[in-house]
Amino acid sequence: MEHVKRKFAAEIGGTFTDIIYFQEKDGRSVLETLKVASTPAQPEQAVIEGADKLIPEWSDMGEMLHGSTVATNAVLERKGVKSALLVTEGFADVLEIQRGDKENVYDLFYQRRKPIIPRNMVYPVTERVTADGDVLKALEEDQIRSIAQELKREDVKSVGICYLHSYAFADHEARTKEILEKELPNAIITASYEILPQFREYERSSTVAITSYIAPVMVNYIEKLYEDLKHRNFKGEIFITQSNGGIIPMGALRKEVARTLLSGPAAGVTGAAFMARQLGIHNIITLDIGGTSADVCLVNNGEPLVSTENKIDGSAIAVPMLDIVTVGAGGGSIAWLDNGGMLQVGPRSAGAIPGPACYDRGGDQPTVSDALAYRGFIRPEHFAGGNYPLNVENARHVMAELADQVHASPDEVAEAVIRIMEANTMQAVRLVSTERGYDARQYTMVAFGGGGGLHAANIAQELGITNVLVPCYAGILSSFGLLVADVIRDYVQTHVTRCTDTTPEMLREQFSQIQEHAADNMVSYGFDREKIIFKYAVDARYLGQAFELQLDFDEIPESAGKLAEVFHEKHLARYGCNSPDNDVEIVNYRLKTVIPQDNQLLESMKYNAKTDRYDTTCSKVLVDGEWIDCDFYTWSNLPQDARIQGPAVVEDDTTTCFIPKNWIGLLQDNGSLLLKREEN
Repeated sequence: MEHVKRKFAAEIGGTFTDIIYFQEKDGRSVLETLKVASTPAQPEQAVIEGADKLIPEWSDMGEMLHGSTVATNAVLERKGVKSALLVTEGFADVLEIQRGDKENVYDLFYQRRKPIIPRNMVYPVTERVTADGDVLKALEEDQIRSIAQELKREDVKSVGICYLHSYAFADHEARTKEILEKELPNAIITASYEILPQFREYERSSTVAITSYIAPVMVNYIEKLYEDLKHRNFKGEIFITQSNGGIIPMGALRKEVARTLLSGPAAGVTGAAFMARQLGIHNIITLDIGGTSADVCLVNNGEPLVSTENKIDGSAIAVPMLDIVTVGAGGGSIAWLDNGGMLQVGPRSAGAIPGPACYDRGGDQPTVSDALAYRGFIRPEHFAGGNYPLNVENARHVMAELADQVHASPDEVAEAVIRIMEANTMQAVRLVSTERGYDARQYTMVAFGGGGGLHAANIAQELGITNVLVPCYAGILSSFGLLVADVIRDYVQTHVTRCTDTTPEMLREQFSQIQEHAADNMVSYGFDREKIIFKYAVDARYLGQAFELQLDFDEIPESAGKLAEVFHEKHLARYGCNSPDNDVEIVNYRLKTVIPQDNQLLESMKYNAKTDRYDTTCSKVLVDGEWIDCDFYTWSNLPQDARIQGPAVVEDDTTTCFIPKNWIGLLQDNGSLLLKREEN
């Protein structure tokens, strides 16, 4: 990717759409930011509205970097296109059977979500190969042509192909795709060997089915957005955020659309890791609190944890995604009473429309934002830079109504709502850290999103975390993450062997084959082969185990013996036990290709103080049952090396940060605030 002087990033959230406009002026970076209300019915409208307010001239705009929930919403709301799936004869029920288990074994009325492609649109095909790639039954091409004619009559827009063991022998899928593209020229055809050549037929079939279902929706959305931008004389390229934290060019979207699912939180993790790295912090727990949810991710040595065991709306999706845990705990989370009269917060949200009551857009249910406005932490004239003045009287009204229901005072209820929301978020932090063998106390929490800075110190204190970083641009860090994200593409190939039977030459051969294919792909997207960085990994397990651990390497492992040693260590760290005398089995070979962004200007970003003295105002806030005096600071007016003693609130156009008693806030060189807990 060539260095560009102007680019902009747009990230669509459930409540707000965040825009960042980057320019290079006189050898330094200039960033302009804006939050606009999201438009869920037509997401691109908010992007265009925000861009038009910030960008006067488009002709020399180099890139647009875009993150959206369009693909995810298409699955959750079942608004994809009419699709079909071709599978090996005998496996037509694979989407119905799934893994044959129950997600909740105690639910007597448990029902699985219906598959994304119904059973009557799954077509069995006569063909069969072994797990070693030997042909047992040849492909019946006339059957494929007959199915194609039926799909044409059904007006099918997208077709997926997933044959058993196609990861070992791809010719049948490749030939099927060739025939279907000829017979159905207007349909999008997706073959599993191209996007996920790995074993486990259900996960692969489900990933292909989801890709087929949403590919036309996402492609049409991006093409429409691109046309709107071209009318403004935009001549650059659009890059789309992925769930692995990287970006891909628009031209790769047809094959890679599944990698955009659940991608919204990923860009924020990328931005958080970038900001922390600037300050020499490499082990972090990210906390992104927005309007509808809180998203938590653990980052070790600058690398976020990745998972390939993912689900969306009950369907498996096996592409690599950042291992992010999400809970329904955001500013719009609604406070309500359950059947037992207990106060609950979330996961239902007021969303962008009508939003919390204090937004004054017709919302009439109490939310986390209403509790914060009631307690004085978010002030009407400063919220979102003053662009969305709040109506605190509405917040007081809904808190009073809720208080009547629970027979408590509004003050008690407002604090209880926040405590419950923060307790729910703590569970997510424990899940990504303690429950996976990591000590949260050894990490710095990086809090962002519109509400991250308001809750982070309280959550950190309960978990024993002593350092919290609230980055500059915290409220729009997901958009900032798009600016600094690298182009990333993940590849995988199943090849099962025992470590004792795997020679160094076999390791090099497997990785070399994937690497050659990956390099050709990246070059076809217009990237320079010489700029590609390769990162290596394998999925391994003890012989007889059903699931694997991923082992990451900067270089191709020297030997399978060394690989086995790493596996024993990781198994011990993850599960508290290992079996060094047992055979280790390699299952999948993984390769990550990275095209690094030129972030030199953003790396050198410095905070430019406008004053050498503190400019504060005093206001009342509700803390621990008392209305206390609290100093309010404007983030952009802090002096260099500012030191802020809690309790205090620091306000910015896109976020607010609360520094509790016994915490101090230290302004960093890049404009971020580092909160430190003082020893008692």
